[in-house]
Amino acid sequence: RALAQARGRYFWFESLAEQSAGQSSQNSQWAAMRSICRLGNQFLHVQPAGVRRRHLTSAAAAPACRFSRCSPSVLHPPLVACAPQSRTLASAAPVPAALVKQLRDRTGASMGKCREALGEEGGDLEKSVEWLRRRGVKSMEKRATDAAEALLGLSVAADGSAGGLVEVRCETDFVTRSDLFQAFCLGLAHVVEKRPVPAQGDAAEGLLHVPLGASSGNLAADTLVKTALLERGSVLGEKLVLGQAFRLAAPDGGGIVAGYVHPKFADGQANTGRMGSLVAIRPLGGTADAEGLRAVAALLARHIVAAQPRYVSIASVPVEVLQKERETMQAAHLEQLGPLKAGKVDDKVLAKVLDGKTQKWYSESVLLCQELIAAQSAADDAKPLPVAEWLDAQAKALGVEKIAIEDFRFAAL
Repeated sequence: RALAQARGRYFWFESLAEQSAGQSSQNSQWAAMRSICRLGNQFLHVQPAGVRRRHLTSAAAAPACRFSRCSPSVLHPPLVACAPQSRTLASAAPVPAALVKQLRDRTGASMGKCREALGEEGGDLEKSVEWLRRRGVKSMEKRATDAAEALLGLSVAADGSAGGLVEVRCETDFVTRSDLFQAFCLGLAHVVEKRPVPAQGDAAEGLLHVPLGASSGNLAADTLVKTALLERGSVLGEKLVLGQAFRLAAPDGGGIVAGYVHPKFADGQANTGRMGSLVAIRPLGGTADAEGLRAVAALLARHIVAAQPRYVSIASVPVEVLQKERETMQAAHLEQLGPLKAGKVDDKVLAKVLDGKTQKWYSESVLLCQELIAAQSAADDAKPLPVAEWLDAQAKALGVEKIAIEDFRFAAL
């Protein structure tokens, strides 16, 4: 290695000497060569005759290349030998594996990030959490807000007293398949179920400032939803955005809430998917069996996902919405007749046509007017009943006068 270094230095000094007018002699080149080729307390003496650009292979080949070692006194007066200085890497104290695992369980960050955070903060767990949070917030805030993929999470209380449905958006479909993201969606749905949040319409903007509480998983219980989105985003490597958020509470008088989510992936976690619903019902004129009432609500929730109604009953349809629909129906009907026939249409006939189209619209958009979509056996050829008639039959079976649908929520990605 030393011979190869010396040979390289020689060529450099040779070219330097040839460019200098006063350094053109060969002896000056070797003098410059000798002045830098020191190894330990010895010098590598290169004899000039016939050794230019000769290939050097190893120290054993030096005699054949006419290289020889000699004492420093041959070239210069004795020099004080310099002790070789060893290079050492300054390494910090190793971080205990148990502490790294504890930080990972708490934040969900990778082992490398946890070890780096503990090293930067001297092993302080709380400061390391803040370090990871700062790093996560910084990296996530720089990302674009384009969240093209999403997943719904559903949480319903075991006693049917309330239910929550939350949409969380991310950047890629790959993240929605991860267990960490799906568990996070379920945790946010549990937060909505347990805590009524201030909402603007159905988009629960106030949810961002609600602490996670018992639904925090491995995050701190006092972590706000807004901060949790950033921290989980830093772990998953994508920006997470809160989408729709719905909550329904069971009505008084023995009411119950049920929900359903249609899965997005065959291997996804339960109660996560791409379409979901919540429905609240209550019995009238008696006390119904809780399990029977829960089964009715669960079937209604499945129907809502399949049929996607807009309103509970005809009475709940806003007047302006109905008027606009009738105007659209009338314009479409007259356009279909053509300009000649449209001018001769009787008003009574036109009113009947619009009434028929309105009833058809009710059967598509109003929950109680829709035909129940439910799994039927192959031997059952009966025509599906409207939801209102089916509820009357179920109320009779449960020993109550009527089962009323108080409200429902539907979300689709």
